[in-house]
Amino acid sequence: MTKTLSGRGVREVDAETLPPPRDMTILSGRPGQYILRPWFDRVTIRWVTRVFFPLSRAWAAARGAQGSREAFLAQCPVNRPPKVIIDTLLDAVARADTRFHEATRAWRDLYFADMAPDARTLSEAEAERERAAQALMVTRAYAAPLRLARKLPRVAFDIADEATLTQAHGHRLGSPARAFPPPARANLRQSHAIVSDYGRVSWLEWPSLLGDTARARVYTPTAATDPPTLIYLHGIGMEMEMWRAQADPVNALAASDGIRVIRPEGPWHGRRMRPGYHGGEPALAFAPKGYIDLIQAWVTEAAQLIQWARATSRGPVAIGGLSLGALTAQIVGTAARHWPAELQPEVMFLVCTSGDMMAVSYEGAFAKGLGVSDALHRAGWDHDSLARWRGLLEPQGDPVMDPADLIMLLGSHDSVTPYKGGLALSRRWGVPRANLFVANRGHFSTPLGLHQDDAPLRRAVERLKAAA
Repeated sequence: MTKTLSGRGVREVDAETLPPPRDMTILSGRPGQYILRPWFDRVTIRWVTRVFFPLSRAWAAARGAQGSREAFLAQCPVNRPPKVIIDTLLDAVARADTRFHEATRAWRDLYFADMAPDARTLSEAEAERERAAQALMVTRAYAAPLRLARKLPRVAFDIADEATLTQAHGHRLGSPARAFPPPARANLRQSHAIVSDYGRVSWLEWPSLLGDTARARVYTPTAATDPPTLIYLHGIGMEMEMWRAQADPVNALAASDGIRVIRPEGPWHGRRMRPGYHGGEPALAFAPKGYIDLIQAWVTEAAQLIQWARATSRGPVAIGGLSLGALTAQIVGTAARHWPAELQPEVMFLVCTSGDMMAVSYEGAFAKGLGVSDALHRAGWDHDSLARWRGLLEPQGDPVMDPADLIMLLGSHDSVTPYKGGLALSRRWGVPRANLFVANRGHFSTPLGLHQDDAPLRRAVERLKAAA
C-alpha cells in the first residue's frame, strides 16, 4: 500500500478504491428517451407528495420517538392507531438507526483519524456507512400500511407568524449587503482521501450557523494541479450521502475534465437531519421562516466552501445547483457583489431555478401537493406579507459574474420551480442564448436528462476553464 501526503497534512491512500457508483445506463440509453418525458414528472410529483412524504413523515416521527408509541403518535397523529403496525415500524427504525449511528461513528473515527488507516479499512468503512444509511432510509416501507389506510400527514407544519420571523430576521432587511454579509472564515477540516471512479474522494466538516456540523463530499482529480472547482448544491429532500452512490454526470467531471467537484450536504438533510423530521422537511414545516433559515445557512456555507477552494487551489470557482440548490446558489452569485474578491465565484450553473419565490411558494406543484400554500394561508400569510421578505429568498440585483459565465438549464414543463420564473430571471440577467438550455421536460426529468445530453454541463465546464 502506498501512502502520500495530500495537501494540508491530509493523507491519501490509493491501494484500494471505493465501490463503483451504481450504473444509470437506463437513463443514458434508449429507454431514457421514453422515460424522461413530461409524463414522468407528473407521475413523480404525485408519488413524492402522496406517497414518499407521508411515509417519510411517519418514518421521521418513529426516529424521533426512540421506541415510544406515545411519542410517535404525538409527532404523527393517527386515527385509531394500529398498535402492531406502529410497534413494528418503531422497532425496525430503532434497529436501523442504531446500526447507522454505529457505522457513522466508526467511519468518522477512521476518516478523520490523525493517521490514515490502510485503504482497505477506509473502503470497507465507507461501504458499511453507505449500506447502513440506505438500510435506515428504506425502513420508510414499514409505514406503508398506515399510508394505505390514508392516515398519515404529509408535513408536520408549525408555521411561524410574522412577528416571530421579524424578531429572527428583521435586521437583515433593507439591502442586499445586510441580507447576506460576508461570513466569517470557517475552520474546515478535511478527511483522509481514497480513490474512486471519480478521482480522490474526501469529506469536509465545519461548524454551521444552525449549530450542527456542515459537511461536503469532495471529488478531486487524481492528476490535476490547481484544478477549477464546481460547488454544486442539491435539491430539497435529495440526500446522496444516505443512499448507495449512483453514476452522476456532475461528479464525473473530476475524472473526465479535471474539475474538482464539491457536493455539500445541505442544512437539515442527510446526517444533518433535525430530530423528528426527515430530510429538508423543516424548510417546509416552518415556512417561510424555515426557507429563510435554510437559505441563510446554506449561502454562508457555500461562501465558506468558496473560501476553502481558493485556499487549496489557484483554479477558478463555479457555484451551481439544482432546484432548492439553484435557488440558493443564485443568491450566492448576487450577494457576492458585496463580498471580498476571494468569495466571488467566476461561473454560475443553475438547473431548474426561478427568480420568483412567491410563485414557487404559492403556485409550485410541490407546494400545492404538500399543502404548503394552504398552511401559509391558514397561518395568516398572504402574497403581500410574504413579499416583504423577498430580499431573503430571491436574488437581488445582478450576479457578480459576467452574463457570459451564467449557464441555465430549465424545463419547459417544470411546475415545481415554474418555468416562467426561470425564463424571466434569464432575461433579466441577460443570459446569452448559447448559455440558456431549455428541455422539453419537467422538474425531475430535466436534471436526469444530463445523462443523455450533457451539453449544458459541457458549456459550464467550458466557461469555468476559460476563467482560469
